Amino acid sequence: PSEAAAKERWGEFAATWGQQYPAIVRLWENAWSDFVPFLDYDVEIRRVICSTNAIESINARYRRAIRAR
Repeated sequence: PSEAAAKERWGEFAATWGQQYPAIVRLWENAWSDFVPFLDYDVEIRRVICSTNAIESINARYRRAIRAR
């Protein structure tokens, strides 16, 4: 819900999985400044943004499949 909460949970994730997946940890740490503005939106708006991304992903797969025909 906030940057502080996200940073706390990120610390838990990095401590648990950092040894096994160091590239993912680095990727998220490098992209943190791009991710934080997303947290400024209300939860409802975030849900719409995430669902829109999923819909666009499906549409891209359909376009790719149609082009391959």
